[in-house]
Amino acid sequence: MSVVAFASAKGSPGVTTTAVAVAGSWPSGRRVLLAEFDTAGGDLAPRFGLQADPGVVELGSAHRRGLTAETIWAHTQSLPGGIPVLVGPPSPEQAVALREFWTAAGPAMAGLPDTDVIVDCGRVGPNSPVVEVLHYAAIVVLVVRPDFEGIRHLRARLARRLTNARTAVVLVGDRPYSAAEVGEVIEANVAAVLADDPRATALLGGHPGNQGTLRRSALMRSARELSLALATIALKTPPAAVPDRTERPQSPAGVHTARFQGAPQ
Repeated sequence: MSVVAFASAKGSPGVTTTAVAVAGSWPSGRRVLLAEFDTAGGDLAPRFGLQADPGVVELGSAHRRGLTAETIWAHTQSLPGGIPVLVGPPSPEQAVALREFWTAAGPAMAGLPDTDVIVDCGRVGPNSPVVEVLHYAAIVVLVVRPDFEGIRHLRARLARRLTNARTAVVLVGDRPYSAAEVGEVIEANVAAVLADDPRATALLGGHPGNQGTLRRSALMRSARELSLALATIALKTPPAAVPDRTERPQSPAGVHTARFQGAPQ
């Protein structure tokens, strides 16, 4: 049905944790797949005690025979709680070797029947092969910590966007700068703020603990609100058209409001 892609401009602000939280709280009645397309190397397999295969590496070898829905689902595993996942390549070298796969992955994920695909893209720059996937996203969510370095890199990325897909900004925590302060600097509204909850983050990362505590945590409460808003957009928005590769917008004009509604600012 739709692709919702999570990425960062630089560093490790919590893209994987955010993607897992959103996939785990995706509205009931809608099939969801979590795809780990971080070209720096995947974390989900070691984090949750899964095998490296089946996953993206094996799927990358199989894609030459066609990325059918059956082939994609045959390469998934399950996270605790039953979330189906395509685990990412273990290393950057393996990710680079899959360059042809990244070109095919975007339309394949966007065309997966009756499924919303949550994609963890990790850090994405202009030379990252996973940019090809962003072109097919219903919405690209840029995850950032609201500190000086995070805001500076976010502003630079918004000034030179990598895709024409609709874009939203999500903060992890509201310190040292609030959503309003960040929005003033980047000249666009922040879509949502996820709670900065270290205990819940550890549980979501595979550490032992009470799952009831995780479900009741501030992190998961904020993730459920974000999931509902993103699912609403994903249902209504077709995949973005692949832009002219020479086009590089110079302003953050595609960032949408905190309610994910309305025209670009």
